[in-house]
Parts: sequence; C-alpha cells; structure tokens
Amino acid sequence: MNFWSLPPTIVAKTLPAIPQELYAQKASEWISGAGTSPPIFLEGPTTDTNGNLFVVDVPYGRILKYQIEIQQWSVLADWNGEPNGLAIREDGMLVVADYKEGLLLCDSITGEVSALLTRRNLERFKGVNDLVISSKGEIYFTDQGQTGMTDQSGKVYRLHPDGKLDC
Repeated sequence: MNFWSLPPTIVAKTLPAIPQELYAQKASEWISGAGTSPPIFLEGPTTDTNGNLFVVDVPYGRILKYQIEIQQWSVLADWNGEPNGLAIREDGMLVVADYKEGLLLCDSITGEVSALLTRRNLERFKGVNDLVISSKGEIYFTDQGQTGMTDQSGKVYRLHPDGKLDC
C-alpha cells in the first residue's frame, strides 16, 4: 500500500546534435584515454532559469550554449583552459571548475571569463574538477588533479560567498 500519489511522468526531449562547424578548430594538449584529442568532449551540463543548456568542451577551453527558445547551439566562451565542472549562481553567472586555471566566472550572456579563485594561499591547485553551489551560495569543489588510490592527496574545498576558503 502506498500513501503517496505517483509522480508525474516527464517525457524527455532530444536536443539536436552539436553541429560539426562548432567543433574546435584549434590544437589541444589534452589527451583522452584513447591517446588522442577528440574533436569535442563535453561535460558539466547545467541549465539556467530559462531552460538554456550550458556544457563545457574540456580539451578546448570552451563553453557551449543551447538556447531553448531558438533551438540553436553556439560557443559562449573560449579561453586557454580545460574546464570540467560547471554550475550557475543565483545571479546567472556560471562558475567553472577549470583544471588549468582553478575556479573561473563566466557571464552567461556575454561569455566574458574572469578568475574567481586560482590559488589556495600561494599554491596552485592540483587540478580543479567538479563543483556544486549550495543554497547559501557556497561553492564546494574538488581538487584532485591526477590523484587516486595510490596518491590520496586530493582535496575538497568550500568557498564561502565572502571569500573564505575551507579545506
């Protein structure tokens, strides 16, 4: 016996594929497990309040945007980085976990990218990877680089809205 009603069924919609003309046209030193750089490698999907989809293109330091209203893909931002994670703040700014650059901010309208947090004290990060933003505006992010079971020196940080950083 169930005391709750069944949840509504949500039918997923398939988005159009990213057009090949938006694949990166530059070289990358990032190498996949196959030993090559793929023409595109997407991670970190997130959406804004309008339903637009944002994803990062890891090897090529880009953020792609799918505008739901006009059903069109575009390159929102392009820089010399290796973005992995992506989240959106309440003010609409995208927070980017970039393996090479640390935490970055990207304006979701103009695509302007700027540094948010590139170091802990004077030390660079090992390689920032994933992140999430709490309801209090705190940014939790991983900094594992290439660590694993044999090198357990990776860390998880919390960046408070006032700039205080906890490990």
